[in-house]
Amino acid sequence: MKSSVKTPPKHDDGLEWLRDIRRQLAAECNHDPFEMGRRLREREKAYPGRIFKTKRMLIPADAEAEEKSN
Repeated sequence: MKSSVKTPPKHDDGLEWLRDIRRQLAAECNHDPFEMGRRLREREKAYPGRIFKTKRMLIPADAEAEEKSN
């Protein structure tokens, strides 16, 4: 009986080194997405200065109309 699982095609974009790192990290977490997320959150807490956060701003609709009229 043949297996229906296909191996992914090899890429020729020079990013195989990055894919190797991602495979290694996934294997360290036993390919568990919840464990991967937990580790990512731990890393984010360890390096808070590296995380870029945007501020959400709401602009009133009439403010935009006033700017266009000026």
